[in-house]
Amino acid sequence: MKLVVDNKEFAECMKKILPAVEVSREKKEAAEGAISLMVTNRKVGDDYFGIAVAYDGKKQLFCIFRAAELEMEKEKEEVYVSGKRLCDICSAMDNGKEVPLSIEVDKYCLVRKGGSQVQLPLGECPVIINPSDDWYIRTKVSTSELAGLLVKGGRFYRAGADNATADVCIAFDLERGRIHASSTDAYKLGMAGIGAKFEEGDRLKQLTEAMQKEEGEVPPTFNLTEGRIKIQIEGEQLKTLSRFMDMRADKTEVLVFEKYVYFKTGVDIALFMLKDVSEKPYAFEGTLSMAKGHSRKGSMHMAPKDILDALTVFDVANQDEEPHVYIKKDKSGAISFSTKGKVSKTLVACETKDAVSDMVLNSKILRQVVSCYDKEEKVTIIIGEKNEPVLIQDREDSEDFCIISKVEK
Repeated sequence: MKLVVDNKEFAECMKKILPAVEVSREKKEAAEGAISLMVTNRKVGDDYFGIAVAYDGKKQLFCIFRAAELEMEKEKEEVYVSGKRLCDICSAMDNGKEVPLSIEVDKYCLVRKGGSQVQLPLGECPVIINPSDDWYIRTKVSTSELAGLLVKGGRFYRAGADNATADVCIAFDLERGRIHASSTDAYKLGMAGIGAKFEEGDRLKQLTEAMQKEEGEVPPTFNLTEGRIKIQIEGEQLKTLSRFMDMRADKTEVLVFEKYVYFKTGVDIALFMLKDVSEKPYAFEGTLSMAKGHSRKGSMHMAPKDILDALTVFDVANQDEEPHVYIKKDKSGAISFSTKGKVSKTLVACETKDAVSDMVLNSKILRQVVSCYDKEEKVTIIIGEKNEPVLIQDREDSEDFCIISKVEK
């Protein structure tokens, strides 16, 4: 098989699926997974189209590519090329020169562009999951809103942790028509949501009917409470989606299957494998209950930029190993950010409502959370009882929020 492609377009395709190329190490030798290149000899307009697929056991990425020329003996062919090296070579040859790239596959893969050529080994057929009609729920949402949801709700997981805090929880609220994303590293938590209209599949209808008869069993990858289907995905895996999505596409299609969640944006598709949550589900319902039941004793309304400026002064002045910032209402009416022992103090003018009690926060965590908001648009910091965490919202009527745990004095 031989195909000729636009080097820049093909390099972009390889870059998009590279995160799903498996590289494992056995006996100190790297075993590299293959990329599947599937091509048919049917033309669409002036071009042939193919699909590049990579799967690393946790996610599978499909990306469409075009070929201006194609030579092959069969109507349809599928070849498997050493994945990471193909991606690296295409990237290296993407030098801005408008010279087509040719890929020839026989006993090995030969990549040519201009005066350069590189021979690559073939690989073994990767596992390929072909989506079926056995989905539970389906929806289409704004691509930009989905990207924002993943950023806001999926930023605080603890990478590498062997527990639920390494995951991002995505909840599909069938009754209220919303998708929520939430993550936490036990010190800070993010919760965000967007509106969505859901279509229920036959699998969900069958499950609902069986559960009403007390005969149904929820799949181990789901947590179903209060009309919400909650799934969990490894945070480090899910973060690749925002780079994979084509932001030029107005809508992204989302389908939930028993073992994976499917995202289609433009012509490209990403599948993420779901975690088994039957024994240790993410505390999603508890988080909502805590936020709803928060005593909300008082609040502060201030711009993130002013908070960050105060924390910069605090960082310079603070000599303690523990970065604890003491926050209280000053007698002038402003909010004071000070170090332990009041070695330094910065006053920030803001609007306060009701009682604003003293509190101690980890300055690094506060900076991370506040940095997620628009620097000039004021946020509301809500304070409760002594044992309650601090809530931060971009506006008081927002359903999105962040949580910061207080430091015990």
